Amino acid sequence: MAGANILFYFAVAVLGAMLALQIFWRRRLPAIVAPVFYGSAAAVFAYLGYVSYLQYQAFNAGVLSQVLSTRSGFAWFFNYVRLHFLNEYLLSLLGALVMWLIAEYFNKRRGEVFFEREETYLAGLGAFLVGYPGWLFYLPTVLISGILASVVFVKKGERLPLYHFWLPIAIVCAVVIQFWAQYQPWWGQFRF
Repeated sequence: MAGANILFYFAVAVLGAMLALQIFWRRRLPAIVAPVFYGSAAAVFAYLGYVSYLQYQAFNAGVLSQVLSTRSGFAWFFNYVRLHFLNEYLLSLLGALVMWLIAEYFNKRRGEVFFEREETYLAGLGAFLVGYPGWLFYLPTVLISGILASVVFVKKGERLPLYHFWLPIAIVCAVVIQFWAQYQPWWGQFRF
């Protein structure tokens, strides 16, 4: 589907740009990451709204025009759009927001020792842009990668922050989903 490709390239471009900012211009990142998160969500849903409108126009120009003019027909169309276009990002936005709220809560409760100020937005941005069900694999991959890196590289008693794990793993997850996972039979089991 061309729409999925556009969203994939958009996600990789945003995540790549944020990773470059994180590496080369870190002091500016806290001021940029929240607007990028909200702007990305707005851009994705604006695009999905446009695609939904085009789908409505296509259905309305064909044999479904009589059905779409009824209340039940429009309800059917809304469910069609939700299933085929919106669910992936509605659920990933919900997952990103829940993840962000939990991380913010525990971070503030513990005196901001777990995450940098902008890190929860980076995690949420990655979870949102990899989509659903990608974020279900993204979060455990970040946590497992952090644990493995801690075991290999960190001395006993020290802590390895996940700050530099969120964006690269989001990019890797997006690429794996685009070129491999979505073609696997089990991937379709997450759709509803």
